[in-house]
Amino acid sequence: MTNQSADIAFVVNLDYLGLPYDTCRMFWLIIERAMLDAGFELDGREFIAPNKQSAIKLARDVMAKLEPTFESLGYSRFEAVREFYCYKRRSRIDLNIADAVDSFGVEEIPDIPV
Repeated sequence: MTNQSADIAFVVNLDYLGLPYDTCRMFWLIIERAMLDAGFELDGREFIAPNKQSAIKLARDVMAKLEPTFESLGYSRFEAVREFYCYKRRSRIDLNIADAVDSFGVEEIPDIPV
């Protein structure tokens, strides 16, 4: 696993409310394989990469290259994927930890160039 404080997490949320479960499951497996093949690491349902501009471009490229696959199944990528975003992992706060709210400070984090 890469250094969490220097990582970016990429999140892909499918349209679970509008599409059948089996369709979403198939799309997730396709996306998961493509992202892993591109070099991302999987942590739960997040794809992790070092915090580099190239990682953002790579993630976008992976999803764009999947468009013909989505279309062959009768959907566009934009119909199937509700959210596709990234964030710096060091900004994540696990609220399952009892003292999480008391143990962090807020700092301004510059935007990731796009």
